[in-house]
Amino acid sequence: MFAKGDYVEPYFALKALLAAHRLGVDVAAPASAFGHWLLPFQQANGPFPRICRSGAADWLACGPADADDSLDALWCMLAAEVLPTDEVLAASCVRSLENLATLWDPAQQTFHAMSGGSAAYFADNVEVIGVLTQLRRSSAASLRFAAQLAALPASASMLDGLRHSYGYDPAGPLEPERASLPPTPYGFYPNAVAPVYLWLYGLRSGASGERYWRLWIERYGAPWLAGESDHYPWGLIAWAAYRNGDQASARRWLETSAAWRAAGRWNIVEEGVRVGLRHALGAAEPSS
Repeated sequence: MFAKGDYVEPYFALKALLAAHRLGVDVAAPASAFGHWLLPFQQANGPFPRICRSGAADWLACGPADADDSLDALWCMLAAEVLPTDEVLAASCVRSLENLATLWDPAQQTFHAMSGGSAAYFADNVEVIGVLTQLRRSSAASLRFAAQLAALPASASMLDGLRHSYGYDPAGPLEPERASLPPTPYGFYPNAVAPVYLWLYGLRSGASGERYWRLWIERYGAPWLAGESDHYPWGLIAWAAYRNGDQASARRWLETSAAWRAAGRWNIVEEGVRVGLRHALGAAEPSS
């Protein structure tokens, strides 16, 4: 999670690698190294744990990882999109997709975040919808994981779940009525951040997506770019800005990122976005 830190949350490392990859960086080597380091920690039924440092060099499973639903999805996205010829990771992805199927709640039409838990999150479900859509559109992935994808809900059912469980209206307000189940107190995260995932995973695009993006920037842009919205600077929002053609906001975030990084307001996802945006925007590494 942090430079020279003592624990690994696999979801965040995967998110960082995929963000850089989507922004044009060749991450195959670090993705393969991380993937094969992580692989022995996978449980027989699919989930991964949080992993903590033990002594100088050893690492041990030390508790549940963050967000099994999104983690299952991102692990398969890494295997299918970044390392498509790696048969070992593909076999692991099969177990992850099978675990993901157990997290689906057909009554609520949503994925629970953790096995045996009742909490469910709008952002996680958007992430899962986006990844499953991409896997199903890929001729290679859809064939390789045909049985597992067939056991998971269809896109229409998952989208209905966003409306049913979270009060999301694609033509309505910027934010869903609820960012989580059960609802939590309003905050920049998860509420203001929730709609950002719609742009990252292509559920909002085109003219409508651009209109909603302008609304988001008008409402939240100034404090976010000033670093006032949260302890962390939320590089995922800068990535969404870039995807929406708002290079000005992405560049402003990137220009300020070195100061946040030096101040310790930083984690591995911020680093993945920073590396990716520097590549995509042709920005030079600032002198120290």
